[in-house]
Amino acid sequence: MYVREAHRSSGMAAGLMNAALAYLRELGDVNQVQLAVVTSSPAAVRFYEKMGFATYGLEKRALKVGDTYFDESLMNLFLE
Repeated sequence: MYVREAHRSSGMAAGLMNAALAYLRELGDVNQVQLAVVTSSPAAVRFYEKMGFATYGLEKRALKVGDTYFDESLMNLFLE
């Protein structure tokens, strides 16, 4: 998920995430949601933690942009 800087701290990201999670819960057959977030974005990591996601792993050099590599924190949320 990406929220433009002008809309950050507005609650938009939480609203979108809550709507997506509510939809998945309503489906009834989704038990967990997984995501990956670059570790160089601590605000994003904190956001997902506030939404209930927990880190279960780290993928080193998971993403390459130009000549720069980024590690990704692997996170999940159990919906049960």
